[in-house]
Amino acid sequence: MKVPDTPENLEICKRFCGPCPTFQENKLMDTEPHALFCARGTTKKADCKSKGCNCPNCEVAEKYALTGGWFCLHPPK
Repeated sequence: MKVPDTPENLEICKRFCGPCPTFQENKLMDTEPHALFCARGTTKKADCKSKGCNCPNCEVAEKYALTGGWFCLHPPK
């Protein structure tokens, strides 16, 4: 199921991406698509380092039955 890019989903996402170690370490807010990677696609930043992932605990991932994680780096399954 495709995740809709809605203001409601973005607000939920911000609660999980904001403190995410991979998001913070790589300063992903500075690079498109900034957040809601499960709906908008992976980051355009080429040299990201995986430092941990909050995606599996996110209410958006749960609502849309997404599996995997690190949606900033990999598309959801």
